[in-house]
Formats: sequence, C-alpha cells, structure tokens
Amino acid sequence: MITFDSISKQYGGKTLFDGVTFSVNENHRTALIGPNGSGKTTLLRMIQNIDYPDSGSVLMPGAVSVGYLPQEIETPADITPLGAVLEPFKHLLQYERMLEETAAGMSGGDGGVNANADAFRRIDELEREMRIHDGFSLESRAEMILVGLGVPRDFWQKPLGSLSGGYRMRAVLGRLLLQNPDYMLLDEPTNHLDMDSLIWLERFLSSYKGGMLVVSHDRAFLNRMCTHTADIRSKSVRVYSGNYDKYMIAKREEEAAAQAQVKNLEQKIASAERFVERFKAKATKASQAQSRVKMIESMKAEMPVVEAEQKSIRFTFKCSGESGAIPLRLKSCSAGYGGNVVLDRVNLEIRRGDKVAIIGPNGAGKSTLLKLLAGMIGPMGGEMVVGHNAELRYFGQHQLEQLDGEKTLYDTVSERAAVTDRNYIRNALGAFLFSGDSVDKRVKVLSGGEKSRLALASILASPGNVLLLDEPTNHLDISSIEMLSESMAEYAGTILFVSHDEFFISKLATRIIEVRPGHIRDFPGNLSDYRYYLDTVFKDTEARADTVKAKGKNQPGQHHSQESEKETRIREREERKKREREVSKLEQEISKLEQEISGHESILNDPHNALNYELLNSTAKAIAQLKTELNEYMERWLAVNS
Repeated sequence: MITFDSISKQYGGKTLFDGVTFSVNENHRTALIGPNGSGKTTLLRMIQNIDYPDSGSVLMPGAVSVGYLPQEIETPADITPLGAVLEPFKHLLQYERMLEETAAGMSGGDGGVNANADAFRRIDELEREMRIHDGFSLESRAEMILVGLGVPRDFWQKPLGSLSGGYRMRAVLGRLLLQNPDYMLLDEPTNHLDMDSLIWLERFLSSYKGGMLVVSHDRAFLNRMCTHTADIRSKSVRVYSGNYDKYMIAKREEEAAAQAQVKNLEQKIASAERFVERFKAKATKASQAQSRVKMIESMKAEMPVVEAEQKSIRFTFKCSGESGAIPLRLKSCSAGYGGNVVLDRVNLEIRRGDKVAIIGPNGAGKSTLLKLLAGMIGPMGGEMVVGHNAELRYFGQHQLEQLDGEKTLYDTVSERAAVTDRNYIRNALGAFLFSGDSVDKRVKVLSGGEKSRLALASILASPGNVLLLDEPTNHLDISSIEMLSESMAEYAGTILFVSHDEFFISKLATRIIEVRPGHIRDFPGNLSDYRYYLDTVFKDTEARADTVKAKGKNQPGQHHSQESEKETRIREREERKKREREVSKLEQEISKLEQEISGHESILNDPHNALNYELLNSTAKAIAQLKTELNEYMERWLAVNS
C-alpha cells in the first residue's frame, strides 16, 4: 500500500488537503481525478519526494520501484530522443567493453585475491543487470517504443532542445516504459498523443504488470486503463473500486442517499423544533422540550454534507445567422509552409450543420487543414471557397499568445462579443468559470489553462456560424469537457475541430475526416468504427511481425531469413496496393453518391420548390434510394479495411 497519513498541504494561502488519510494499492491501476488546481500533481510529487506535506507523512514499501512522468518535462537540450529513452541503461549498452575492461583489470596475482574478488563481483552484477533488463534487446525495444509513440525516425538523433514539447514528453514517456518500474506515476500521459500513438500506448500498458496512479482529463482513457478511482473533493480524497464511469455511478448513488438522509433529518428537526417552540414555556413539558433540544443538536451533528454542484462550462452558443448549404469547399487545393507541401490537391466539401472531427497522426497536416479553411494561410494551388453568408471563427493555440496581458478578462471578451450588454459578457465569462471580481483580473496573472478558457470565451461570445477549433479541450478538466461537448452539440452552426479527446469527439462529431501524410479522406463511420479500424491495423502489423520473426528463426541461415523477409514485404506491398485500389474505387463511388444526395437535398431546401409537392415527393424517394446505395458501399468499404 501507498498510504497518505493525515497529510495537510497549503499553497499560497489555499488549503489543498486538511488531515487527509487514504491509501492506494501498488498493484492497482488508479485514476486520480479532481478539478484543476485541486492537488493531483502535488500528490504525485509527494510520492516521489519532490514535494512534501506540511504535516503528516507518505508511506510506501521500500522494495517498490517507482517511475514518474511529470507534466512539465525537463531534459538536457543536447540529448537525443533515442539517447533519452536509453539513458538509464547507457552503462549496459557498453556491456562488452566493460566486461573486457573488468577482466583486463584482474591482477593475475600481483593485486591480490581481494582485487580479483571485486572484479568478479562487478562482472556478476553486470550480468545480473543484463538478465533483468534483457540488455541485448534494449536498443531494439527503445526503437520500437519510439515508433509506437509516433516519434519519426529522422528525429531520433536530433537534440531534444530542437524538438517540440510534445516530442520531448514522448521521449521521457518512452524512457519510463523501457525502465518498466513496479509502479508508475503518470501525469497527463495522453497529452500531445494522436490516436495512433494513444492506441499503441494502451496496448503497451495493457501488458504492463505493475500498478499505476494516473492523472488524465481523457475520460475514455481512464475507463479503459484503470481499475480504481481516487476522487479529490473538499480537501479530502476517497478511493472507489472501478473505472471512471463506475465511480460516477457510485458517486451519484452516494449523493442521492445523502440528499434523502438530509431531507429526512430536516423533517425530524422541523418537527422537534415545533414541539420545543410550543411547549418550552410549560413546566409540565419543560423536560421533554429540553430533550428535544438535545435531539435537534444530535441530528444536526449527524447531518451529511451535500456538496454544491461543481461549476462547469454552461453556455448556449448562438449562430449569427444561417450560412449557405456549403459554407466551406476546397477544390484541388494544396497548402504548406516555406515551399513544403503538406496538403496536396485536396477536394473537400463541408456541409452546413456538420460537426466534423479532424483525426490523424501528429504532423500529418490536421492543423494546416484547419488554418487553410480558416483563411489563416493561403492555398499554394487550387481554390478555397467560403460559402454564402459563412462567418468563420478560429481558435488555435496561438490565440493564447495573442492575448494582451495588460487587459482585464472582461475587456478581452467585451472587445469581441456579439452583444455589448454587461450581463451577457459576464455570463459568457461565467460559463468558462470566471465570475465575481475575477473578471477584473489582468490576463497576465492567469495560468495556461485559464488563458485557454479565456481565449475560448472571447471567441464563443461571438461564434459566427462556422467554428474552427484546434484542440479546444486542452487544459480543461473532465467535467468541463463534458459540459463543453453538450453545449457545442446544441450549437446550430457548423463545427470543424481537431481533438485527441475521445469523449469529446464521440459526443460532438457527426462526421470524421482522417488526415494522413499524402491523403485526406472522409471516414465512413463513427469514432468507435475508427478506433476498431486502427486497432485492427495494429493487430495485423504485430501478427505480420511475429510471422516474419518466426520464419527467421526456422530458417537455417541469416541469408534465408533475409530472403523470407524480402518476399514477405513484396507480398504485403502487392496486397496493400490491391486493397488501396479497391478502397479508392469505393471512395470515389461514395463521394459520387454523397454529391448526388447533396444535390437532391438542395432541391428540398429551395424555398421556390415549397409548393411543388410532386417534385418534393420524387426527390425524397430518390434520396432514400441513394442513401440505401451509400450504406451498401460503406459496408463494403469497412469490409475491405477490416
């Protein structure tokens, strides 16, 4: 058990924990949840002895090795990603050289028996470490981890100082995975991970034998990975059995029971108070009245504390007006930076009312596509068309950098708000958890998460009718992500968004566009279908790798093993080309049918046809027939890709 015994902790006058005692089992996978600023990271740092309670103590078994992934990554700027992953084992990578040097240093008699004994002991320790850590496969396993986490091979030998924070985090996470400690402390491990890397990480952690304490705002990740949930609430911590969804069920049941108990006690107290008020002046009833007074005091002491509902984002995003049927269209459009083409000859139509999730590996061009559609960058070729009456609003990470630190929160939002009414502006700020005197604070004193919420508030206070959002859920806690997804699902306009949060995508997206290097496609299915598709790809890749490895072991010589791998690659390439040709043909048919359906729908939506019942009836029948054909093609597409 890892036990927090009567711990108390304050930061800047704010009490995080007050005499808290709880334990987590080092064999369990525990989600650590709570609002931003509640002390989640502080608890992880206490286990690592990086931070300490003001009073109380943290106890854990001495034999348990602990690995820690912090949110704020600090690494030497000149170390490479591969070097960072292998850094704890660099002495083992020199095994052969160290073995030779140790053996050569043996005295052969002139240094005495003790020197030889020391040399033998060093050799034994080295060989034991090699066995424990499977030293001869360290480099290949490190490379496998970097591939799985989505670090490009041409980055492996670059200094970490020249790479983004996302890649630095992946290198540190990779080092932790290679170390394979008994227990892992993971502070937002899914930050900066695309869905490919997230699925790989989940598969890796599923085979991990140790325990974990995980902080994450990704509800879907916690549901799949965790067996227990530790909830920080009211300066205390309570541990529940089950993942996040099961915890929520248990919490709701507890709250309902507490409210029922409160109601029952309040009724009894009211009855007792009426008795006291009526008979306290009568001598014959005085003792009974006094007894009732004591009973009231006792019942008040037993009264459970029912917490007020936690504040979360609650706001109605109103369209400025209806856009045309196709608010955004790309015609053979290319885009990139500095002459480097990221998106090549893309054809894409966004329909009014679409809620589009843009998904794909990091670096494939998701943000580039969003910036192109938002007009933040111009096309290198082709045409980008903004439809009739389309009013675009764009949110990107650069928005945080453009906030004026000297302005107040109120002024920041009021400058962009569609309505100048003071109550409207304060309500918009309140929706993003800024209320009371905090609206008069200056932007420069805000944390990164608060700045992200402020930037969203300033845009959504005047949302236009087409929203383009790049990672809008970054820095939001779980409850805020849930409320934001609900509010945005009710928004009548069009939304295109890049997000790695599966819960947010599943609640909001009505359409998925996949961006991969070299191509963009509409994925004919929902997020669950897409995850299944990616998971199948991983399983197929692993199965082929196992087959190649097995064939290599069964061949009598290295030459035959290499030939077998070459033949396998040729066969796989031919199968892939065949599958790609079939997929391309199906996607062309799907696109054609979607265009026909869109054309027929424009007839239905044309006010001039409102009284032409014969035309409307025949058009509706045609649409139904086309949708039946479309569903058949989609099923064939899924079959080819499964």
